[in-house]
Amino acid sequence: MCIDLVLADPYPVMLEGLTHVFQESSDFSVKSCVRNGDEALQALQQFQPHILVMDLSLSQRNGLALLEEIKAQNLPTRPVVFTGAPIGEVMRALDLDVPGLVSKEKSRHILTRCIKSVHEGGKWLDRDLSVKTMSLLLEQQKKKANASQLLTPRELMVARMVTEGWPNKKIASKLFISEGTAKLHLHHIYQKLNCPGRMSLQRHMQEHGLL
Repeated sequence: MCIDLVLADPYPVMLEGLTHVFQESSDFSVKSCVRNGDEALQALQQFQPHILVMDLSLSQRNGLALLEEIKAQNLPTRPVVFTGAPIGEVMRALDLDVPGLVSKEKSRHILTRCIKSVHEGGKWLDRDLSVKTMSLLLEQQKKKANASQLLTPRELMVARMVTEGWPNKKIASKLFISEGTAKLHLHHIYQKLNCPGRMSLQRHMQEHGLL
């Protein structure tokens, strides 16, 4: 059975290369080649291909937003992510339950095998990307645990309120402490987490999953 494809990649050379690879094979039929997320969505609605081969780094509607829209519209096309995007974006794609994921570092034969597997109803997740994702998750959990151990429960509460934009006076009122005590808590937080100010603290809290 011939597998109908839509190809979406922001880089013309990559898009031309993919088109050439799949047009050479009788196993595939390329219905459309597009360079941004809006065009990709239009192509999916028009052609309803079996598979969308897409990068995450699309413009106008990025890859993650496109994956969300495919799910929201319950489109029959199954997406295969072929990307060199940062691992954080790859993690979000996995959260969206993407059935196929291949690094752009891999060969066209691996991509072809992934597409065929996904078309048959299976899942194909690039082992190297999966390992990197697990490593990052473990590192984030480790950092979160370390940061939580550094702060007392009261300091962690103050830190979260600060990152939500609460002024010291409001924090003091909420916690039934003096404004001076609130400032002292904040001083200790800055020292323990090596943060010079509120913006740095907010970034630290976000990066370590403490919000």
